[in-house]
Amino acid sequence: MDRHLIDAQVQLHVRAQLDWDPALTDAHIDVQVHDGVAALRGRVNSCLQRWAAQNAAERVSGVRSVTSEIGVALCESSRRSDADIARSVQNMLQWITSLPTGCIQAVVDSGWITLFGRVHWDYQKQAAVSAVRFVVGATGVTDRITLDAGAPRLDRANQETM
Repeated sequence: MDRHLIDAQVQLHVRAQLDWDPALTDAHIDVQVHDGVAALRGRVNSCLQRWAAQNAAERVSGVRSVTSEIGVALCESSRRSDADIARSVQNMLQWITSLPTGCIQAVVDSGWITLFGRVHWDYQKQAAVSAVRFVVGATGVTDRITLDAGAPRLDRANQETM
């Protein structure tokens, strides 16, 4: 089968997936597919919508990878100062009981959140990134959290029997 025809079919399926996703109301996203790479371009109203669009494209059979040039144009009611967003991020991080207090710091620049710090386990890192992704006013998140190589390890020799 012609690769161009396959790309056209995949593009239709990605478009259908975006149209079907209830999180993407009022989203304006253009889709192009070349050699199985889905390129998404456009504007959405929140970081959540950008993330939903990327996930929707990844779900389509035939998509080998996704590139995203989706901008976030916050509606007036969602615009917040960087200081307000930073306070919300810190509050969200404090509510994650699996994170040691103060192990992650955040920098907010024009709504874009960058997380720094060290944690012992990958699930802690994932929890932090997932929690702040949905902060109102956020336009994106960069994860610069590192895993501590000196984390305690469980092995059979150190386990106690009950």
